Amino acid sequence: MKAVHVPASEADKVKKTADWGSQVWLANRSLSGAALAVTRLTIHPGKSGERHRHPGSDEVLILFRGKVCVHTPMEDFMVQQGDGLTILGGLTHQIENVGDEDADMVLVYSSGDRKYVAE
Repeated sequence: MKAVHVPASEADKVKKTADWGSQVWLANRSLSGAALAVTRLTIHPGKSGERHRHPGSDEVLILFRGKVCVHTPMEDFMVQQGDGLTILGGLTHQIENVGDEDADMVLVYSSGDRKYVAE
């Protein structure tokens, strides 16, 4: 057994930046050998990621700052600072920042090899 420390300074070197915001991985199978995956996501006001799903992997969203709407085929969820939302594996969803400040969140996936399928 071992622990894998990912300093913010190292994680920021592989940060993905786009017009919608940024994403940085903190844990997954390839990065740390973990059986789950963890990423820090920032979405700018009025922006959203694309509609997508994660086959075979549940996702837990924990919002630390801002306000987002998570769109699913059956229902939209308004998520406020401090809230959590579980999205079961395979469910198509899209995260939209509906607030007036950056939305900062951590996403945790039940698989260290989480898949991403754009819709």
